[in-house]
Amino acid sequence: LPLNGKGYVFNPLRDPQRRHGTVELLQVLIRAAAAVDELLPGNRLTINDISLPGGGTISGHASHRNGRDVDTQFYLIDHRGRPFPGKAIPIEPDGTGVDYQDLSIGDDDLPVKLDVPRTWAFVAALLSDSAAHINRIYVVEHVRTLLIAHAERITAPAAVIRRFGHVACQPKFPHDDHFHIRFYCAPDDIAAGCEDTFPIYPWHQAHLAARGQTVTLARGRTKPRPKLTSVAAARKRALKKYGQLHPEVSDFLERRKAWVDKPHPGRPYCP
Repeated sequence: LPLNGKGYVFNPLRDPQRRHGTVELLQVLIRAAAAVDELLPGNRLTINDISLPGGGTISGHASHRNGRDVDTQFYLIDHRGRPFPGKAIPIEPDGTGVDYQDLSIGDDDLPVKLDVPRTWAFVAALLSDSAAHINRIYVVEHVRTLLIAHAERITAPAAVIRRFGHVACQPKFPHDDHFHIRFYCAPDDIAAGCEDTFPIYPWHQAHLAARGQTVTLARGRTKPRPKLTSVAAARKRALKKYGQLHPEVSDFLERRKAWVDKPHPGRPYCP
């Protein structure tokens, strides 16, 4: 992935070696960012890790091993409604967030909001792209809900809303500060041994069948799943670094437990 392009930037705080992906993923991602820039100019999509040049295990992730996973920040606005650069700021159920910066003081806190129109425009561009065969969009349940509500208000295409409703889900690690987007194996990659994970949607089965291919499901892991930093562990690490947390940070961490422990009534975690 080029470090910069129309409507996007690869996060300069991330290792640039982590920006390698499949042709399909990169082309779709670039087109979606450009589409948002055409429709709602003024802010850029911030792209985080994809994969290493040769694939394989990548620190901090249990996936991102074969160029078919990408993390992107949400589009954000500040308290005055101006574009705010993409950053890993957890979004609360009301669509707000705070860039706490130094967790021990409150003077440098910057309130932000989820830029719902741009964020929806991005996922809509992804899901409207005929080359985008998306397996999952991992995201916290309340952001999923906010985006669907916005899409319904603006009468977005019903098929796109339905598709987003199917592919978007909250994993046990809540993904309240970014999207994790996973693409299916392309037909030629399946022939070369690429394996997919559940769910396999009927529309994707039909796409493969039209090309004389069928899904190959991933086998069980032969190595233990990489251990990720839990929310509790992150809190302990912050306490060790700062000595104490500002009361507003502590209050946020208590509120966060509500959506970390369980997504939305009636909807399970996705695997």
